[in-house]
Amino acid sequence: MSEQDAKISRRGILKGMGLAGGAMALGAGTLAGGLSGPARAAGPGGAGKRRRGDTPIEHIIICANENRSFDHYFGYAGFAGRYGIPSGYTQPDGSGGTFAPYHFQAYSTPDVPHGWTAMHREFNNFRMDGFYTTGGANAMGYYSEADIPFYYSLFDKFTLCGNYFCSVNGPTYPNRLYLMAGTAGGLTNNNLTTPGELDYPIILDLLDAAGVTWKVYNADFESIESGWSDNVAQFFARWYLDPRTFATKQDYLDDVARGTLPDVSWIIPDDLKPFDEHPPSDIRIGMALQQELITALMKSKSWKKSAYILTYDESGGFFDHVAPPQVDAYGFGPRVPTWVISPYARRRHLEGTLYEHSSTLKFIETVFDLPTLASVNHQFDDHTPGANNAAAAGASTGPAAIPRDGLQVIGDLTECFDF
Repeated sequence: MSEQDAKISRRGILKGMGLAGGAMALGAGTLAGGLSGPARAAGPGGAGKRRRGDTPIEHIIICANENRSFDHYFGYAGFAGRYGIPSGYTQPDGSGGTFAPYHFQAYSTPDVPHGWTAMHREFNNFRMDGFYTTGGANAMGYYSEADIPFYYSLFDKFTLCGNYFCSVNGPTYPNRLYLMAGTAGGLTNNNLTTPGELDYPIILDLLDAAGVTWKVYNADFESIESGWSDNVAQFFARWYLDPRTFATKQDYLDDVARGTLPDVSWIIPDDLKPFDEHPPSDIRIGMALQQELITALMKSKSWKKSAYILTYDESGGFFDHVAPPQVDAYGFGPRVPTWVISPYARRRHLEGTLYEHSSTLKFIETVFDLPTLASVNHQFDDHTPGANNAAAAGASTGPAAIPRDGLQVIGDLTECFDF
């Protein structure tokens, strides 16, 4: 969530207490297959080894935490390799000097600006040199293995994505909509307030049509009426009253223990406890939740057929040195940490395929042999509503926002597995 773009919210009240390594840029014509902009790629792109309906995976679990960048969590990790922070990396300080990343000494730190305007200032036309001048010293802090040991331990057995970008160079709601729909329909801020106010197809429509079972598990559920909810399924007319969108953390633990996990699940670690790692949350609380959820899965009979994808909805304004590719008027945004956790995941592997949140949709579509949302949702093929759409620049309509699960330049996460 952005403090700049959102109105004063319940979250804001509660939480108020208390360029090296450039990436390839994809121009607006990318949907037709052309590439433009800086040519240096941070890793291989392409659809990868699509194996539609032909994997041993029977259970996919996707969890998106909040507001951390790749460099902020893993830029100085020994295993980050060429995806880590370059030697001598600094940011301009706005006064003719520079400011280097530094190790945070606290597990809870202030929030930094991460709305559309702030993140585009940080991006600065692919220069990625606006983090300090936009967010100050707090935007330049990082954590190490000593701070988040469970996350670092995952690398021994699983895959970390080194080239996974959030979908929108902006705040929470647009990025979470891409996780469910492959598009945010032109939304670039957090101004959604009403259950059922959206009506375009999302992944739940595809799953139900194909008879694929699903649930949305909520760790400390927050409703839209309470002022904030990361469970964006509630914004869709077909699903906001569906009991499957209101499952709890205990339901997840019970389903894991009983062997009754659905085919596809999402876990929503909302922020009241706080579980989602959104600053100023103590990051140890969110990490402990992930350790509990992942360990329970690994100890279950379902583990041998499962894939747990842990990502972050957006970067939260924290620094990252890799310029996000631009496929349309809305993004990508900066890299976010993303783990692929499965008995079939490539061990001690840093995957360089180009990913963004729609890659999780492509993975679901691949495993369960589904059509793409791009093939069934044509509502935004030509334009988007101008309201709440910074890319519209005040016009009544904005640029197109075709669901990105139809893009061949992003992978489908099968590259992270040894099937």
